[in-house]
Amino acid sequence: MELPVFSAKVFSHGRTGELHLAHTTLSTPILFPVVCLITGTTARGGGLWKYVLQADVSNGLLRRNLPVMSQVLHFLDFIPNRVHELNKWRKLGIQRRYNWEVSPPLQYNSAIFLDSGGFKLLWNKNVDLSVYGLSVKSGKGYETILELQRDLGGDIVATLDYPLPPGLTQSEAKEWMDKSINNAVGTARYLQKTPDYQPFLYVAAHGQDRASMGDYMKQVFKTFQEKDLKNFPFGLAVGSLVPLRGAHKYSAIIEILRGLQENIPESRRNQIPIHVFGVTGNMIPILAYLGIDSFDSSTYVQEARSLNYIDPKTRRTYPVLEMEELTCNCPVCQQVNLEEIQNSLTSEIRGRPLPNGHYKSKYYGDIALHNLEMDFRVVKETREAIEADSLQEYLIQHAEKFPKLGSALEVIAKEDESLRVRLTRIMVSMPQKQEPNLSQRIVSLKYTSDDFNILNNGYCPNNKDRRVLLIIPCSGGKPYSKSRSHRLIAERLEQALGKKTELIHKVTLSGLYGPVPEEWENEAAILGYDFRLEPFNQAQIDLIANRLVSYLKRHSDRYIACIGYATSRAYRTALEQAAQQVSCLCVLPTKPKTRRLTEFFRQENVAELVEQVRTTLNK
Repeated sequence: MELPVFSAKVFSHGRTGELHLAHTTLSTPILFPVVCLITGTTARGGGLWKYVLQADVSNGLLRRNLPVMSQVLHFLDFIPNRVHELNKWRKLGIQRRYNWEVSPPLQYNSAIFLDSGGFKLLWNKNVDLSVYGLSVKSGKGYETILELQRDLGGDIVATLDYPLPPGLTQSEAKEWMDKSINNAVGTARYLQKTPDYQPFLYVAAHGQDRASMGDYMKQVFKTFQEKDLKNFPFGLAVGSLVPLRGAHKYSAIIEILRGLQENIPESRRNQIPIHVFGVTGNMIPILAYLGIDSFDSSTYVQEARSLNYIDPKTRRTYPVLEMEELTCNCPVCQQVNLEEIQNSLTSEIRGRPLPNGHYKSKYYGDIALHNLEMDFRVVKETREAIEADSLQEYLIQHAEKFPKLGSALEVIAKEDESLRVRLTRIMVSMPQKQEPNLSQRIVSLKYTSDDFNILNNGYCPNNKDRRVLLIIPCSGGKPYSKSRSHRLIAERLEQALGKKTELIHKVTLSGLYGPVPEEWENEAAILGYDFRLEPFNQAQIDLIANRLVSYLKRHSDRYIACIGYATSRAYRTALEQAAQQVSCLCVLPTKPKTRRLTEFFRQENVAELVEQVRTTLNK
């Protein structure tokens, strides 16, 4: 099995476990599609993933024998508490199960890159994995993760790490970074003593800025040398950049990458491939120009779940249900019919085949695979520019098409004289767009559910003039009321109800704390925490559901109606659990098409909420 050539490095990795590092002058950056491989008890199912991976016999990623990336803990979402089923996957490995079980038969033998799942554990450190015979506690988590990576057949693996949420306090960031380095060293030493399993190892790298990333890298190389790992081969995988990408903070990304690269010992710069987690799309040419060798993407699936289709010319997303024609000639679009896609996705049939014999998930898969082709095209263009020694020209042309990238080029040019000269010549005609100046709130991961509990502080709603209790999930942005999701609901209600919105009392359902009345949104414990409630964290779901039940039992008589609105699986489950115990709670939307956050913003779901509140207030 040959892996693609990397910038100034090449490594080929055979199933025998041999690893070779060599020099080359050819740079061919590679994109690893992020996939979920363990989507059920067999390799034959998986809804959308079934088609992305193998059911589309022409375009499925495994059928095309493409390298893919996954993380080893995603089974928690698909086969929770199914120990026997997970053990089947561990016994046979991912590649063998797919090659043995799917039809038509597969002969997949390309690289499988397995990430640690550290991001998944970050907000769920107390999740009990013992039912699976696993543990990430007592400083030996890296061994557990590596055993999973080995059993599942990872050819390339990343060390167990602790990503840094934006705004995390410096002391906590340092603590998590030290833990990530300790895990990296532990993993390398473990592999050094395990000759029968020799994957290529990527050491996860994190930093909040150029200086802290530089310190991180110095510590990595120093510690590896002290632990007799000086000659141990590894790559670097940069994390914690996705939130910066989402906020269009390109300069911050560039500075962090520079902090990493300038602190790699000169003697090893041509031997260490660099991977970036989760930053692709229009950033691909910039990353390649900065010397990044590989990157991964899950955006293609996220957009498909929102029924967004990436236009091949503008690379903007368009709602597929509103499109009038397909103008793309990619391999996927050549085999699909837009009218069929639209009719199938709007069908009322759920959970069973449509009259044409296909499931709806087939059409989600079509959109996802098309979206991925758009990223592959940018990679191809970037490779061609590198081979033609014209990457700089291509980068400038690319930025002219996407003005948001102009600021990124300016940042690069400050330390790149040849790029600065070329930009100076064209800057007058090149559209400029400033990066958003977003204030950064300081957050902490050390808050626990005990740091705020509205049930314990004597709170009583002062809502003599409030008639409807509206419960909606918390948001990443704080205060909640200024977040996108909360603003959307507030704006739609105000448009429909006018001053009657004053009769609504909003209570946010925090994944960490449970009920948070709107009067308490600016408390330090509310503004400062960062937590993500995952569907597999049933203990935490139970906690917030029970707190909500207690709140409703105490205060529901103050309202004429109690309405909960949630679509993402974890919060929807919590609301439904509460509704089973208190009859006063109505959970909306009544029939969400799927249990995902995207449904929260769907027009018909918001309209159902608005109508329910309107009807209640008009009684």
